[in-house]
Amino acid sequence: MKKILFIGIGKEANQKQRMTSALVKSGAAYVYVKWSDLAFIGNKVYAQAQELDLREIGVVFFDIPRFSVNTKFFGGRRKETEFHLENELQVLLTILKEKNIYALNRDFFLKYPYYNKFSQTYIFESNGVASIPTVHLSDNKQRKLLEFFNSANFYFPLVAKESYGARGSKVWKIADQAMLTAFIAERRNVSVVFQPFIENDADYRVIVVGGKCLGIMKRSAQGGEWKNNFSLGGEVARHEDEEMKKFAIEACQKMKLDIAGLDIFSTPTGFLVIEANLFFGLDGFESVFEELDVSAEIVKMLVAKLEEDNGQESF
Repeated sequence: MKKILFIGIGKEANQKQRMTSALVKSGAAYVYVKWSDLAFIGNKVYAQAQELDLREIGVVFFDIPRFSVNTKFFGGRRKETEFHLENELQVLLTILKEKNIYALNRDFFLKYPYYNKFSQTYIFESNGVASIPTVHLSDNKQRKLLEFFNSANFYFPLVAKESYGARGSKVWKIADQAMLTAFIAERRNVSVVFQPFIENDADYRVIVVGGKCLGIMKRSAQGGEWKNNFSLGGEVARHEDEEMKKFAIEACQKMKLDIAGLDIFSTPTGFLVIEANLFFGLDGFESVFEELDVSAEIVKMLVAKLEEDNGQESF
């Protein structure tokens, strides 16, 4: 019986703990490796200086290919250094595909290796997924921004998002030109997207695993906060909407995503995807779906793929 390869951030990470628990309960054989322990020589993959025998691997699940370390400098000062491993992910997935080893969202990441808030707007458009109109400039010079906003019929207030951010961080509401001036003062060369601000009383997180919608969580901002994120104090509740479930499943099918947490607005003219989160938190969702173990659902899908592969040569 082949094994599941699970690549994570570290033992303290919430996702690692949840997935490990679900894997143990399933009884499936698995190997756990940290992103920070991976190394490559040509087309061989190593973990802690030991070559991974990919002949033993049937399926692969990976957490976000990114990690941080605290570096101590002279005088005791510390700085957090973040590692982005998109290149390593692309090489790893290419090797897996060559060896016919299944990995969740493998083909999506091979097609779109640099996935962030900027690139996803292209992905939505090119796959026919309804989403929020978005502007991105390679140079955030104010004159250029204002000229482009005018030509694209973008008006204040706007929402500005740095391309790399999570859980509602690095997202701002820009009310007017003065706020825009202050915002871009230190971000001329930072990758940012701008979107029209959409008035709303809530948004919705929809989790899709293997073509199945696990549920819809409604998120509503509280206490003067305009962002609905659970991590920022947003109130969460179950929500039922069969049309929204269908929309989310179809969006994932169009983008060829095995798993995703879609953030969605419901507008008078239809549903809009705000973001497609491929590495999503579960605390808020499972607080309103207490009977549901999302990690177990993911493992169930991995085990089914493993059993499908059992007895077949991948090499």
